[in-house]
Amino acid sequence: MNPFTLSGKTILITGAAGGIGSETARICAELGASLILADRNSPHELVQTLSDNGTTCCGIGFDVTDRHATEQVLVDLGIPDGIVINAGYCPWDDWSDENWDNVFDTVIDVNLKSAIHLARAALPGMMQRGSGKIVLVSSVAGRNGGLRASPHYVAAKGGVNALVKWLAHKAAARGVTVNGVCPGATQTPMTTGQQFNLDAIAVGRMAQAQDIAKPIAFLLGSGSDYMTGATLDVNGGVYMV
Repeated sequence: MNPFTLSGKTILITGAAGGIGSETARICAELGASLILADRNSPHELVQTLSDNGTTCCGIGFDVTDRHATEQVLVDLGIPDGIVINAGYCPWDDWSDENWDNVFDTVIDVNLKSAIHLARAALPGMMQRGSGKIVLVSSVAGRNGGLRASPHYVAAKGGVNALVKWLAHKAAARGVTVNGVCPGATQTPMTTGQQFNLDAIAVGRMAQAQDIAKPIAFLLGSGSDYMTGATLDVNGGVYMV
């Protein structure tokens, strides 16, 4: 058995239009998965590219902060074999900025509350079926405060890390695994224009999206069957346990 194949599996990826999400989609496609790619607006171009290359792929657009919209997606499309909860929002602001309290609410809603919406919608079906894999994409900011993240993002991603463990405890006995990935600073549209101290990164460079996508894909395959409640630190040595 190939522990890295995703052949015969259907994977739902949120935040699929972003750097990590789109690269995760490409790698999962290469490993044989069928894909449901979700973002606020359906990522038509990515869907078309992957479909042209032979991947069974569909795109959907919905607001991950809307619980009822999230639940309807799974009613319409069914419970997939794996889910990557990747939608995120990281404003590079300061808590003394005007309107920061409202931004705080949005950051929590997008990064943390939306993860609960999707897990709550998917877990009962996965547990009844007796199989399923969920991967939550967090951040090194939730481990050690990050390199330059604001406190709302740090709090949200710290919550995601704790949620991984709570969900894993709930689902493990019913054949469902839940794990997380904590990226460090990654070259994606989210970090465009931001400066990071490379001296603080042991490997001396920022991550590329594929550096994060590969561990995500591993957690979706059979090679991770005995892993649950784990969060992989993929940060180039910024944070070491």
